Amino acid sequence: MNFLDQFRTAWRNLSRQKLRTSLTIFAIVIGAVSVTVMLSLVTSTKGFLVSSAEQIGMDRSVIVTGLPGLGYGSSQWNRADGSGKRIDTDSLAVIEKLGNVNSATLHTNDGGFFESLTIDGFQITMKNVALEGYSPNGTVIHHMLVGDELSANTNGSGFLISSNLASELGYKGKEETLIGKEISLKYRTDWGPPEAKKGDEIGKIVGVTSSDGQNLLSMDLDWAVSMQTLTWSQKGPNGNTETRVESQIAKYGFGSIWVDVNDKKNVDAVMGEIKQLGYGVAAGKEEIDNQATAFTIIGAILGGIGGIALLVAAVGVINTMVMATLERTREIGIMRAVGATKKTIRRLFRVEAALLGFVGGFYGVVISFGFAFGLNQILNKQLADSSIANRNIVSISPQVALLVLLITTLIGMLAGSLPARRAANMDPVEALRYE
Repeated sequence: MNFLDQFRTAWRNLSRQKLRTSLTIFAIVIGAVSVTVMLSLVTSTKGFLVSSAEQIGMDRSVIVTGLPGLGYGSSQWNRADGSGKRIDTDSLAVIEKLGNVNSATLHTNDGGFFESLTIDGFQITMKNVALEGYSPNGTVIHHMLVGDELSANTNGSGFLISSNLASELGYKGKEETLIGKEISLKYRTDWGPPEAKKGDEIGKIVGVTSSDGQNLLSMDLDWAVSMQTLTWSQKGPNGNTETRVESQIAKYGFGSIWVDVNDKKNVDAVMGEIKQLGYGVAAGKEEIDNQATAFTIIGAILGGIGGIALLVAAVGVINTMVMATLERTREIGIMRAVGATKKTIRRLFRVEAALLGFVGGFYGVVISFGFAFGLNQILNKQLADSSIANRNIVSISPQVALLVLLITTLIGMLAGSLPARRAANMDPVEALRYE
């Protein structure tokens, strides 16, 4: 009996007990859907996060701070307070001379000297708004929703605004209308001496970045430095008028230096050189690896849950094949009597069990594609609400689909091995006497 004959016989035998076969296949479908969807959801989300990070060069990014031991996230928003190694223009010059460095920029963040932000007459407090300044030389890159990155064309008076802040200002879903609008920043009245009061800072929005959960306002480094500088005149002891300058940057230095390495393979080497200089350093690729590891663990857990569902389905296959063995005992005896070998009987039942697994896996994969489509419709709405441009992030790769088909087929075959062996070991004479 060749394989095609075995396949036809197995299909005919499964059709004898349609309800039992359908319920067994249904159990396999549940397991296949669980494994396929869970693995695809985790791998797709993991791939989305990793690719999004790589698009903005995060895998090549290194952040230098005056304090060691800071993680990537805390390094991004480190504020200079006079502690640790000083970060200034001399520090930048040293970093830029290191090998494998594409570009670097000083970075400062502090919105504490502003009281409020106003756009089109609508005002919000700056209490929950983060303000950053950097040189627009290509080192710092954002996911742009609309508009352009900061550049020399913004003339040092352009703002990048995060979509999260745009939503708070009432522009959710219409971020493109923000381009070109003026923003006014009002200084705190209790910052500095009365004679040093500064007028409002006014600039135009040049771009809106995809939300990262922060109310973020980005600007040119020189402009940010001037915002943190007070200049006033006062009479000295000899009666002459003196000009006083108080700069937070001059006093404390910058928060960090952001570095773009020419290749992610050289990140470790650059980090080693920076550490030897006595600075703290954190790499974006470490953050990416941490996120990827977290999703790998989640994937293993969810895959285990799906595996349990497949294990239950395997028990169903064993039960179905044992019942089939009992129902076809006399038929097995006849086959043995006319010359069928034990090997033929074993193979016949294994093919039947494997066919159960394959059919269940096939329908499970098909249903999983439909589930992924529906899930994408839900997630697309969430992504749109969060002002994230990406869509259809959940996808089932052909590799995953084929793997699930292979797994369910093998599970069916293995689950059918015991009943197949039992059928093959029947005594032909006793089988013929069975009623």
